[in-house]
Amino acid sequence: PFNKAGHFYYNQKINCIRAQGYVAAGGKAFSFSPDTAFAVLDWGRGVWTYENTWYWSSASGVLDGVPFGWNLGYGFGDTSAATENMLFYNGKAHKLSRVSFGIPRRGRQYDYMAPWTFSSDDGRFEMSFVPILDRASRSNLLILKSDQHQVFGRFTGSAVLDDGTRLTVKDFHGFAERVENRW
Repeated sequence: PFNKAGHFYYNQKINCIRAQGYVAAGGKAFSFSPDTAFAVLDWGRGVWTYENTWYWSSASGVLDGVPFGWNLGYGFGDTSAATENMLFYNGKAHKLSRVSFGIPRRGRQYDYMAPWTFSSDDGRFEMSFVPILDRASRSNLLILKSDQHQVFGRFTGSAVLDDGTRLTVKDFHGFAERVENRW
């Protein structure tokens, strides 16, 4: 999807993967149950452009007793012919059109810990996002640079399935990120 000859990428993201296990920290064990815990797989390969910025959001969980989640993204390559924006509900994928990430700014800087908005051009995904934690990472080695903000938080709003069913979402945990790279 790049306009530069010889550059490409292949990416696969799988949402709503049931997870189980535990994490041990500080002498305590925190268990996960596949009834309530989910994972996402993000796998990609390619020859990428030197400078790129992408936006990605993912969430997986249970909504009214049914597995629900989404994958949203743009900015990485030319997505004019297709998007990676999908809802997943009860094991079925529902295609979304373009979704914009509204990250607030304070002057010329992004304010990642202020509430965000998400809006699709077809009205099928409308969410507010309240950040809890910004997993930020920055490096600058002159010719190599990365500025990553993967923000975890809660989504509230609505999503519309292909058949017109409107789902109401409140305090649904997920993440959204903005990543700017030169590598």
